[in-house]
Amino acid sequence: MVFCSFWSSAQVKMSESLVAVCYDPLSKENLKQLVFKYNFVNHVYEGRDTVLKIDGTKNGTDYLRFDQGENTLYQNRYLISSRGCILDLQTKEILHDAPAKVVRCSNDSIIYFINDVFSGSYYSLYDLTKRKYSNINDPEFKPVIGQDVEVDQKTSPYKLIYSPKGKSKVVIMEDAGHGGISSLEKKTEVPVYWINNNSFMFPYIKITDLEGSIIKYDLGLKTQKIIGGFNSVAKVPTTFSFNKVSNGLVEFSFKDKYFLINSAKETMLAAYYKEFDENYSVSIEAKPIGRAIYYKGIEIGKKNFELHNFKVSQNHAAIITHIKLGESVYRRELSVYSVFKAKWENIYIDNLLSIAGWIIN
Repeated sequence: MVFCSFWSSAQVKMSESLVAVCYDPLSKENLKQLVFKYNFVNHVYEGRDTVLKIDGTKNGTDYLRFDQGENTLYQNRYLISSRGCILDLQTKEILHDAPAKVVRCSNDSIIYFINDVFSGSYYSLYDLTKRKYSNINDPEFKPVIGQDVEVDQKTSPYKLIYSPKGKSKVVIMEDAGHGGISSLEKKTEVPVYWINNNSFMFPYIKITDLEGSIIKYDLGLKTQKIIGGFNSVAKVPTTFSFNKVSNGLVEFSFKDKYFLINSAKETMLAAYYKEFDENYSVSIEAKPIGRAIYYKGIEIGKKNFELHNFKVSQNHAAIITHIKLGESVYRRELSVYSVFKAKWENIYIDNLLSIAGWIIN
């Protein structure tokens, strides 16, 4: 495959597809969703293909919820929901429909962590080659660094629980935050980010969902330290996450704000731009005229969109533009930037929910 500054019919065909999820406007029962591929050949949009039609609910309970959270593309073929369900975009099949927390994607395995009230906590995997789900019975298996620590969110204040191997659980922090209990929004899981096998970070959220701090805890030394604080008055659901970025830094997001943490130096600074790859970056603040989008340091437009709905490839960038009226956000259309054409193209899509990313055909 060859990418050049100028295109001729004699060169190899360039074909990419954007994977998107929409509600089915003709069948709202069971929250039916449609998975589409929006196809671009030689930098020209050539229409869409329907990959799958799936049920979001089944018998009155959640089933394949690709309309919640952020979906992930893996190996240019598999679409994994935020709850761990797997679709094969090539064979157009549902591979795995039992929701669980994905902790790692490794080669042909999707590894899950299960914390069941009856069976306890354990790891399992789905083998993409054998198309088989199974539990991992090896007690020494550890797919990620760190130890067994969780934030108990049953009551306020939350508690930090440590489960040493072969020993009983220990409460290592009686007050691990409140998770914004005064907010009417549904509470999300408080993340724990492991720095190494002994040290980790987590967000301490106060009684309101307006502010908090990042705490670094060392299991070996049994010490804790506040690295920095965060706050946001944005009237949006309280969400927070950690994400490892370049230069050993960790990106922490809280509502509409982003911060960069240097865990070694124990510093935390507000971030004003988010880098998506070596080419694309976006201003974090959502101004009335939109967020500024940059390609190789040059601004290519200002548009209103949510950061999780910005997906890039070598040849394109895609966003779901929206209109904000008061505190309500209305998704409007798909907007795609072509590096070759150096311009945006708008495609109206009814009931568009999310875009997962680009695949090479």
